[in-house]
Amino acid sequence: MPPILNKPSSGGSTALVYITLGALLTVWSLIWFLYQNNNGSPSTGIKYVCLGLLLTGISLLVIGGLVGRMAHKVHNAEVAQEAAKAGAIAKDPTIAHKV
Repeated sequence: MPPILNKPSSGGSTALVYITLGALLTVWSLIWFLYQNNNGSPSTGIKYVCLGLLLTGISLLVIGGLVGRMAHKVHNAEVAQEAAKAGAIAKDPTIAHKV
């Protein structure tokens, strides 16, 4: 059995960063795309850059969601492991000296 981690996982904050960046990138890419469509046709290269940024933002949103789900499962596992450890110590106080 691996040792219990002293520091909880940082998956939740990582997911929050990915989701925030993805949302901001998606919103501003959509605004840029709408601006381009309303003010004349830009060059093809600019359209590709705008589309690339939009898809990058959506990808970051998806990655953030997946990391968040994994972080939630890791957190639940950490809590269960701590509860099991506390239960074992409560049953046999000599275990506390071994841990």
